[in-house]
Amino acid sequence: MLTRHFPMYSHGLTLTELLIVLTLSSILLAIGAPALAQWVRDIEVRSNASSLLAVLHAARTEAVTRNAWVRLQLRDTQGRPGWQLGCVQPTARCPSLIRQQATDQGTAVRWGAALLSAMPPIHTAIAAGANFPAAIRFDATGAAPNIATGDDIARIDITYNGEPTTRRMVVMVSAQGIDSTLRRLTPKACL
Repeated sequence: MLTRHFPMYSHGLTLTELLIVLTLSSILLAIGAPALAQWVRDIEVRSNASSLLAVLHAARTEAVTRNAWVRLQLRDTQGRPGWQLGCVQPTARCPSLIRQQATDQGTAVRWGAALLSAMPPIHTAIAAGANFPAAIRFDATGAAPNIATGDDIARIDITYNGEPTTRRMVVMVSAQGIDSTLRRLTPKACL
């Protein structure tokens, strides 16, 4: 008859070892979860700001390509991301709607805008939905002269609604239409 010999030392985990691993994992998760959530919010704000900057460049390009005034409209009164790009005076070559992005109802990212004449210092955040609906118009040369006259917005702040610890992104557009800049401000810099 064959007998089976069990080794003296097992290759598995004891209950004590398993409890120690679970306790340490729980502690690490409790410490890391808030940082991970903050990181995800920061990425969402950064991604949204990059998208806005891209559509500003697209609006300027459309104006030059079509040799006509093109308007980028930010329509949501609560500052939720969404825009519409079209010609100021529609023609056969320049339609009233070139493209659009529907307002994102499910996001907590918010935009706030300011005119050049009423622009607060860069360290001061613009409230979500401030000066909305808003627009920026580019002429056939790609300039945005209505920014200098105070008719169009010159700065857009992108924030995470209700989260003062999330980084804030700032997009600024000059009257020349070429100085679209993206600045990331940490909450500490905004104090």
